[in-house]
Amino acid sequence: MTAAASSDRLAHNRATIRRVFEEFVNKGDFSVVDEIYREDMVDHEPIPGAPDGRVGVKYTIGQLRGAFADLRVVIEDMSAQGDYVVVHNTWHGTHTGELLGIAPTGERIESRGIVVWRLQDGLIAERWAVNVASNMLAQLGMGKFTSGGRSRRAPAITAPGDARTVILAVRPEAEKDWAAAQHITLTERRREYEQSRRRLGIVHEVFAPAGSGAIAVTVQCADPNRLRTPATGPGAEFDGWLRAAAVAAFGCDPWIRLSEVDPAALTWTAPPTAAAMNWATTVALD
Repeated sequence: MTAAASSDRLAHNRATIRRVFEEFVNKGDFSVVDEIYREDMVDHEPIPGAPDGRVGVKYTIGQLRGAFADLRVVIEDMSAQGDYVVVHNTWHGTHTGELLGIAPTGERIESRGIVVWRLQDGLIAERWAVNVASNMLAQLGMGKFTSGGRSRRAPAITAPGDARTVILAVRPEAEKDWAAAQHITLTERRREYEQSRRRLGIVHEVFAPAGSGAIAVTVQCADPNRLRTPATGPGAEFDGWLRAAAVAAFGCDPWIRLSEVDPAALTWTAPPTAAAMNWATTVALD
């Protein structure tokens, strides 16, 4: 690569990252994501509950913009080398909306951090952040979410009785409908999903492929007996919809089955890895 070509690539990379903040984060233009991010983009410090890829990028900023109506990011410094861009920035905002189950506090936050981006073929492929989302959440009293990283998205399981798993077979004729229900849950109805899980006392939930058309359903909850009764209040309608979709797919209500599991019979040691998850979320109980 010639010196001129290298200079052009660095300029393109810097301009791309600048668009993340100026157009996407600050102005709320979500269409920018489809232009400048790879579909399989990996965020190594997602907000808790964010799915993978571009959907996760939109989810994270959507959650933050919904919680901080005046959200604004100032780029303090930017450098580029090869396929990498490093940004020192400051996030400003007032907590005016719900964030991960935390009601608006009116707290004014200022979070300074460092973000490293890797681009591939001109598009954003990976992101690492230090003290960005973690500082923001910590200022709202959410210390248990401040470690960051996809390998720590779920809370630790401290005892076998804290989590329970059942293996269920998906009816062949219902596979497409169940896949569609999962997609809807992770996208346009994600907020309702998280509300319904909080109402049921669920802090971690995984539906993971177990081979031969089977699904391993794992739930960590405060009181398994609450799983038997549909959620009430915010998220109730969604919980009813999801249960009906699950009954159609599995021939039974997975949450009732989970409530009947004998914890003494479990050999549970740790939750499935993020790579194996079909969907997963972490929500706060307090």
